[in-house]
Amino acid sequence: MRKFMLSLPAMALLAFPVSADPSQEDVDAARSECRDAFLARDAEAYMDAAAVMIAWGSLQNPEWTREVELCLAFADAIEGANLETARERAAALAREGDPMVATEAPASPAELPEADTRLADYLTRLQADGADIDAVVREIAADQTFAPSPSPERDALEAAVTAYVRPIPAAQAERNLIAYQALARIDPEDQTYRDRVARYEQAIEAEREQLQRTARALEGRLVRTTAEFDGSSWARHPSSPRYQDIRNYVTLYLIESGTGQQTMELFFNYTSRSGWLFVESASINIDGETTRVPVGQWFRDNDTEIWEFASLRGDAAVSLARRIAEADRAVVRFNGQQFYDDYVVSDADKRVMREMLAMWDVISSN
Repeated sequence: MRKFMLSLPAMALLAFPVSADPSQEDVDAARSECRDAFLARDAEAYMDAAAVMIAWGSLQNPEWTREVELCLAFADAIEGANLETARERAAALAREGDPMVATEAPASPAELPEADTRLADYLTRLQADGADIDAVVREIAADQTFAPSPSPERDALEAAVTAYVRPIPAAQAERNLIAYQALARIDPEDQTYRDRVARYEQAIEAEREQLQRTARALEGRLVRTTAEFDGSSWARHPSSPRYQDIRNYVTLYLIESGTGQQTMELFFNYTSRSGWLFVESASINIDGETTRVPVGQWFRDNDTEIWEFASLRGDAAVSLARRIAEADRAVVRFNGQQFYDDYVVSDADKRVMREMLAMWDVISSN
């Protein structure tokens, strides 16, 4: 058995048999050692502290049981830490300590309380290089059973989420709502978080109601073009481009067959005054995630300018349009035979798509 050192306060914890609770002072000392080791990412110090807690066995005080669970949960977040090694050290402490402890073995892995690793996991993921903070914050906000006890780790998690939400513009109500929902999970006693959750929920509901009113009125304002022979038509938002040779754009059209069947068309348009790009495909980057635009054939035409275009219809069009319309940043890359050109989807184009989608939700549910 390898030798290891424990502080005097930690050694004092061994005076208690399995199933007998240590004193408050002993718990405070072990908790402090465990957290110091976690913050320093010191595997050896952590396993020593965990061994002391494991040697206590089952505790009667539920608050102290949660402290043990939290300490054991840190194992996955510390490189080189191993709970099996900590259990071996706990067994050694039982053999070398007070006779009352030596009469019973420390709790087996099956008898130990199931560790709640969420606090440690969330904190580790937020602090990692290249962390997907949006995803972690959404996960916390959706975690209805996450209610960590006050601790330095909880404070650190709260500070990380606060730093994330602080620069988000108030106009981005959905992102703000999710962030403050996460903070309300982390610290449910903070009235400020609950107030801001309520405020952004109200703002989102008001925006939704306004969008619904706009959607109901929009159908009658669409600029419609009807085919002379079969009665089919396509209709555009009055704020979408009237001519294809004006600029690059992405927009939605309402398509209706001669028999009255309706669908949505997502339309991609490339325009240039300097020459053909001969677009063969397109890809789109939506908030950092790049996917291929699933269109078929690209068409092209010209007068004094040239324009090249393609489209897709149906559920795929609606799904992709929603992602573009709600994105913070969406960039379309038109891939030509030799070169490419990028178009950052404008706020105006995204607003048009949001209103067309809201209109589609209304008319398709009738």
